[in-house]
Formats: sequence, C-alpha cells, structure tokens
Amino acid sequence: MNVKIRNFIDEAGYCDDFQKICDFLIRINQNEVVAPSWLWARWVWQYDSHINTTQSHFGIAEVNGKIVGLTLYDHGLGEAFFCVDMDYEGIKSQLIDFATNNLNLNGEIRLALPDGDLGYQQSAVQKGFIATTEKVQTSRIDINDNVYALPKGYTIMSFADKSFDADKYFDAIWKGFENKRERTEADSVKMREGFDRPYLDLDLRILVVAPNGDYAAHCGMWCIPGSEYAYVEPVFTLPEYRKLGLGKAAVLEGVNRCGKLGAKHAYVLSSQQFYYNIGFYSYQNDIWWIHKKS
Repeated sequence: MNVKIRNFIDEAGYCDDFQKICDFLIRINQNEVVAPSWLWARWVWQYDSHINTTQSHFGIAEVNGKIVGLTLYDHGLGEAFFCVDMDYEGIKSQLIDFATNNLNLNGEIRLALPDGDLGYQQSAVQKGFIATTEKVQTSRIDINDNVYALPKGYTIMSFADKSFDADKYFDAIWKGFENKRERTEADSVKMREGFDRPYLDLDLRILVVAPNGDYAAHCGMWCIPGSEYAYVEPVFTLPEYRKLGLGKAAVLEGVNRCGKLGAKHAYVLSSQQFYYNIGFYSYQNDIWWIHKKS
C-alpha cells in the first residue's frame, strides 16, 4: 500500500483541496458514520476561505490520488484530529507521526483519539503519548417528528423567508453568544461571507422570532438531501429570552426539516446538558492524549 501524506494546498476561496476533503468526508461516512467529530459539515462550516498559512499544516493521506486519511486541527496549531477511510486503517500510525511533526505548536501537541480505537491508541502509546481525562464529545439524536412547543406569539422562520434581515441576525448572534466587544465591520463582512459556503441550505437556518420581532433564538443545520445524517451547529438564545424553550424549538425544528430530507440522525459536537434534555445522547468520545514528559 503506497500511501503518501502531503500538506494541504491552501489557496483563496473554496480551493481544490477544500472540495477534495469535503468529498472524502462525505464518502467515508456515507454508509455508516465513522467520523462523527469531523463530518463534512463541520469542515465546511469552520473552514477559513481566506489564505491561512496554518491550514497548510493539515495532512492529506492519498493512494494514487485518492484521499484515504486526514489530520487537522480545530482551534489552531497544537492539536490534531484524525479521519481515516476504514479500508486503510493501517495508516493511523503514519498520520500521528505527520501530525506530531506538522501540527505542533512550539513542539507541543495533543491528539484527539476516538475512545476504544486500538489502532490509534496503541500507536500513541508506542510514540510516548498518554491519555488524559479530557475529551471532546459527540452527541446524537434520532429524528422522528421530534416534538416542541412555542410560547404564545412566538413564530418560526428561516433565512429563506423573504422577511429575513441579515444585519438583524448578525446583531442577534453577536449578542446571543455573549461577545464582550463591539462588532466591527470586519466581523460583519466575515459573517456575510458565510452565506456563500458550499451546501448551505437557507431553509435549515432556523430562527425563533419573538412577538416584538426580535430574533430570539437560532440554530443552523447542515444536511445533503438523501443523506441519513445531519449536523447541528451551536444554538444560541438571547439572554432575555432564555428558559422559555426557544433553543429547543430552534434545534428540533431544524432536526425535523433534515428528517424530511432523509436524515435519520443528527449530530452535535457537545456534551451540554441542554442537548441531553431535548433528546440527544452520547455517541462518541474523543480523548485528548498528550506526550509523556521525560
């Protein structure tokens, strides 16, 4: 098996390597979700379409031009996540080596390895890594006409509605995620660019509208029609509208819409009690591993 691992070729826009990775993540999870912590939607949603020199540190494993593995970070250098085609599980050790050499920050790196995956774990032990008690958790909900209720006067709308106001949404999301500084024009430009992301379905961007017109809660979903799974972005509710069930309504409305497109399950990268309370359950833990100090 002639596997070559190369660096991601970072170019402005949604470049060729961006699309190849997206296609790879769709392919390996098509019959069964094997990489829930890095579904294609997370790649699309979090990708920086501007030239970003650190993204060139991502590792792409290929066999005759076909992507069979991937290592990349979430927040930045110093951490590594992994995705592998199940037919090429033997490359896990190589991917760890690549990540250690290319994704470290000042020589330090931690690895997010799926709990129970002996291929990754045994390789990590042999290379001097040890498991910690810290983890990244993926949770799942079964889609089956999930029920929610809205308080009187509140309504559901999506970005596809003619009355949708993008600037009003930008103000709401800034406040909903409790940003402490003032929103700048550069922030607004970056938000607007998000509307150009591939596979974005405006009908799956759910808003709960208060009686006075406020965008009180929001949750975005990603789903390809005909796919059996969907991806849930973090939900927000404005502080003054919390404890009313609006976040639940936004999530479950989006989940149900994904169900109409064919999805049977939806995944969220979270272990928050909020998601468990509305029907999610733990699906996979990625354990953080660090290098044992000599």
